[in-house]
Amino acid sequence: MGSPMLKRKKEFNYRRGTTAHNCAECNAFVRNFEVTAIGGQVMRIEPRCMLMGLKSGRAYRINPNNVCDAHDNSEFLKRLRGH
Repeated sequence: MGSPMLKRKKEFNYRRGTTAHNCAECNAFVRNFEVTAIGGQVMRIEPRCMLMGLKSGRAYRINPNNVCDAHDNSEFLKRLRGH
């Protein structure tokens, strides 16, 4: 059965990515988000997306190999081109 998908993930058509495009190269991707417990203690480090939300729930987890319709890697491309 699993957990229900986050509404924002449905809106952005979050899905498996290709080898050419994925969340790990998007500008909104946060590689090291600290997931905290109720008392503020850091539990673990997980990837998140600024567009989907930066919260500690498991519905907010992002797979670096997936992609959504809001994918933007313009800063990554600028860096590759040497600008």
